[in-house]
Amino acid sequence: MSVGSSLLNKENLELVATHSWKFGRPKIIDLGMRYYEHHPKDVQRIADNLAYMGQPNSGDALDEVLRQIVIHYYEKLFVLVKKHEAYWMATQRVEMGDSLDVFAEAKATHKAVFIGQCHFGGTYLQSTVLAARGLDLNLVGNFPEPVGSMLRANIDSMSERYEGVGKTRLINLAEKDSDPSVHMIRCLATKKIISNVFDENNQFCKPVSVLGKTIMGGTGMDKFLARYNDDNLIVVTPFMIRTGDDSFRYEVDRHTLDSGDIVDSFYRSLEKRLMNHLPQWYFIHELHDSFPPA
Repeated sequence: MSVGSSLLNKENLELVATHSWKFGRPKIIDLGMRYYEHHPKDVQRIADNLAYMGQPNSGDALDEVLRQIVIHYYEKLFVLVKKHEAYWMATQRVEMGDSLDVFAEAKATHKAVFIGQCHFGGTYLQSTVLAARGLDLNLVGNFPEPVGSMLRANIDSMSERYEGVGKTRLINLAEKDSDPSVHMIRCLATKKIISNVFDENNQFCKPVSVLGKTIMGGTGMDKFLARYNDDNLIVVTPFMIRTGDDSFRYEVDRHTLDSGDIVDSFYRSLEKRLMNHLPQWYFIHELHDSFPPA
């Protein structure tokens, strides 16, 4: 059992559904930190991963990393069961800056948008933030049941309840007949917005540098994007940075396909956030799966 499987259960879904963010979030954080108290091997693995990255891995520094990992799972529970409060959070508690300009440009110039996502910050809230501002999205991800059905139900409910909310389509890797490459090509050919992760470990990963250390990354997105150029595709990496217990800042970096290694460019954007907000890199708890072969 992992901290995620420990927290993602019926009881906690009901807890989050019946409590506001202000009261439900600390309850889930408490449950998650108690999980770590009883699973020292999990804690040690995270500490070892931090050590591999040359980062502080004990005391308050380690505790904050554990806490931020748990917060990620609270946010996952939150988007599965909340409707009105999720919409309110997305529209009222997120500082957007000029992050939407690139999407407005894509619409004006009739270009598709590829969003390179990573396991950092409030990723589960990002699609709600964009949909709440009228953007139609296509999300590639692994959403096993009941997560897939719950996400679809919440997505449909929000678009029906609130005027101007964009539609979000899930391209679910957990479905046997799912062919993400075909769906992605179709989306980009029809000038849509599609999101996929670049930092999970799969057979298409290659060695990349992060904070001076080598891990496996890219998920083959460099090969997929090689068929496009800056004349027909806009490529961005978004980051939802937690700025407080109930506040966020949404940032977007733009990348150019014609300037070289796109995956390296993605990781430079991630690295910039890690320098100031490393505890929010919840991928650290499974980073060992992305260590390069000995």
